[in-house]
Amino acid sequence: MIPDWKKYTINYFVPLLILIVSAFVFLPNLGRHFLWQDEAQTALISRSILTSGIPYCHDDKNSFSQELGAESGTGGVYKWHPWIPFYIHAAFFQLFGQSDFAARLPDALFGIGTVLLCFWTVRSTGKGIRASLIAAGILMLMVPFLLLSRQCRYYSMVAFFSMGCILTYFLFLKSKKYARLLLVSSTVILFHIQMIYGAIFLATVLIHVTLIGKEYFKRMVVPMVGVLCFVLPWICYTSEISYQSRYSQFLFNPFFIKRFFFDFIVQLEMYVIPLYFIIFLLVIVIWHRKSTYTFLSTTMVYMTFYFLYAAMLVCILSLTAPNSFFRYLAPVLPLCAIAVAEIIELGFQVHPVVGSIGLVLFFLHQPMLNYYFELTHDFKGPMEGLVGHLRHHAQPSDTVAITYGDMPIKWYTGLHVIGGLTGENLEKASHARWVIFRKHAICEKDEMVAEYLSAKLSLSKYRKLIIDAPDTPYENREDPQEHLYRTATEEDRVIIYERIP
Repeated sequence: MIPDWKKYTINYFVPLLILIVSAFVFLPNLGRHFLWQDEAQTALISRSILTSGIPYCHDDKNSFSQELGAESGTGGVYKWHPWIPFYIHAAFFQLFGQSDFAARLPDALFGIGTVLLCFWTVRSTGKGIRASLIAAGILMLMVPFLLLSRQCRYYSMVAFFSMGCILTYFLFLKSKKYARLLLVSSTVILFHIQMIYGAIFLATVLIHVTLIGKEYFKRMVVPMVGVLCFVLPWICYTSEISYQSRYSQFLFNPFFIKRFFFDFIVQLEMYVIPLYFIIFLLVIVIWHRKSTYTFLSTTMVYMTFYFLYAAMLVCILSLTAPNSFFRYLAPVLPLCAIAVAEIIELGFQVHPVVGSIGLVLFFLHQPMLNYYFELTHDFKGPMEGLVGHLRHHAQPSDTVAITYGDMPIKWYTGLHVIGGLTGENLEKASHARWVIFRKHAICEKDEMVAEYLSAKLSLSKYRKLIIDAPDTPYENREDPQEHLYRTATEEDRVIIYERIP
């Protein structure tokens, strides 16, 4: 039998090409800068699995809390977030050692996997190879998504399994073999990476199957029950952890709901889909209504789900999030990539020049030159300076008191560190050999630490040392508005106080 080379190429060589190109975009220089506070917390909790078998919120020296101790249950077991991300990071530490590269490698790999899922999801809706490649290419070169995927956290895992859930749901709509089993599996895993996203996905599915037909709703009952059977035990196990008691001022507060919703929309417009791209779509619709009608009539079921899921994510996150951090939008970004790809594909159907203009408009909006600089140059932040000094001068028995940035010091040095956002008793700060007042206050929790240290410690007993590192608020975080592509040169230097013998 003569092989179908076109089909073979699309099914095997094109995904392989996407995989190879993505590796050059996601993987270089993963250990370029030190882990920042949130990343170091994930790394510390993951490392506890290697010795204890389950994630703990402390070790024999330090607390890993950033919520005044609210994350731990009985015996100090960490229950604030589900455990799958910690076990994945722990597995990579076991395989590759405890380095910055190993800490971020699984997240980058899930980012690459999300690009592949984006390609396959668009293909599953009946779109041609061009639209599928455009969707994958846009997500691959979407700098905010790249930043999230290069963080030792859970962001790219949420995006990956959200796309996996969408793909298996579309297979379910087509009555594909094993679709229900795959749908249950991917949804359960999404729940156990971050529960809120699993709940939003299930809610979206229920609304969608109600809209498209009762027969789909009946077929969805068994998968729904299957998901609940695997999720309810975890909900019961973590019932002692109360998000509402910690964030009661934000949850379901009309003022914050309105503010967070607006913030999420503005961030999507600023960093993902600019307003002029929406105008570009309107021009296409007005100019070539026939192509638009054909496009909508053939993709309405799938486009409706994309829109519903994105809208549900933004709305429910506005209701329940403690802040409007861009990272919460991680599962929205692949949907935006698909939406942009569909617009550009519509442009190509009108005329190749129109589609090409759409591609240019999108990529001009991405700070690719800054990202390229990040991949090819070194970076120095405050934690690198502090850790380097402590590694060289501190003794294993020393205590460090710090207002913010405790997690990286705990991760890199193994010293006893107090302060930060842990909420622990600060009385032992009076015996600290090293004291660090960070220039920027992050929140009320570290402001309280700074006030306590200022009141209880006599700095006349310490010598002031200026470290050659910029005292930026963070080592380097994932938020596109605050991310540093270059070492800050205009910032004040980090200061550390050493007790005079």
